[in-house]
Amino acid sequence: MGKGPADLLVKHFLERDKIDFIVGTKINEAHQDPNVPVDLDIRRTAVKRITGILREKYL
Repeated sequence: MGKGPADLLVKHFLERDKIDFIVGTKINEAHQDPNVPVDLDIRRTAVKRITGILREKYL
């Protein structure tokens, strides 16, 4: 692992017994433009992917 921000985040995840995610639900008005891609649920999608990986590989 390197020493970048993502590497440090992974290191912190792997050192913990329990991880709680707090994900906001506020709609970003800048994303209401019809030209913006449909996948605006980036926060929840990212957390679900991270959670899935941690469960599958590091439960």
